[in-house]
Amino acid sequence: MFELNVFGEEVEFDHLGLALQSINDVIDGVKSVKEDTQKVSVAFIQIGGVKIELIEPLNENSPILTNLKNGQKLVHMCFRVPNIDASIKKARKFGFHCIRKAVPAVAFNNKNIAWLYSRTYGLVELLEK
Repeated sequence: MFELNVFGEEVEFDHLGLALQSINDVIDGVKSVKEDTQKVSVAFIQIGGVKIELIEPLNENSPILTNLKNGQKLVHMCFRVPNIDASIKKARKFGFHCIRKAVPAVAFNNKNIAWLYSRTYGLVELLEK
């Protein structure tokens, strides 16, 4: 297997993001975290050793509604990185464009996240370790 160093050193896969109309439709009673800045509620589950972020629209202005209307359930891949700014810079060389700069995320104990997009890989979330 070929290792592609897209985001720099010490990068680890963290989770997949999955769009849903309602988190409770999948797992009744699961505790979700409201992300007002991103207009979504999220909860985390694990299937076969893979962490999955369940993403539910918080209101009618939620960007995740577009995914649901288009039938696109798989939203993003997330990678943990030691330095989010260095990873964004490195990823540019591989065709990634930063579409939302680093901001603290409630779902990750206010650790910084950033959003990148690539025509090849789609939407990627970076989470600072």
